[in-house]
Amino acid sequence: MKKTITGTIIWGIVLVFLVIPLSIIDPGLNFLAPCLIAIGVFLLTVLLVYLYQNWYFAVYFYDLTDDFIVIRKGPITPREITIPYERVQDVYVDQDIFDRILGLYDVHLSSATISSGMEAHIDGVEKQAADGLRAHLLEIVHQRISRGRAQDANISASQ
Repeated sequence: MKKTITGTIIWGIVLVFLVIPLSIIDPGLNFLAPCLIAIGVFLLTVLLVYLYQNWYFAVYFYDLTDDFIVIRKGPITPREITIPYERVQDVYVDQDIFDRILGLYDVHLSSATISSGMEAHIDGVEKQAADGLRAHLLEIVHQRISRGRAQDANISASQ
């Protein structure tokens, strides 16, 4: 829903900026014709954005396995992001303006890569689920780091 609203607003603004110059360039042109065309294109765009977002939602998937966080998204160009728990440096929850309106949150996973904050995130979860997911992920990450440090200490002590 959030992405449908955003896409609709963006395409609406683009169409307004296309119709206004048409009416200025040729003042004799019937202003109603470009407006009707723009409205038709706008409605078609809203429908296409809505259908695409439903498709996106249908293929969106995330899973917390024993060793990895797996996020799959993208209907046309599918991407799968797999992050080992040991690589996660931070888990944070945020909202943009549309998330706030709809009462949704995004859970972001930060790692050492540049694009991790943008790519590795779980979209559109409710507050309770976002907080629970964040707490669960941070607990797993903490356990993995503690286990790794204990193993390193055992190796150092045996040498």
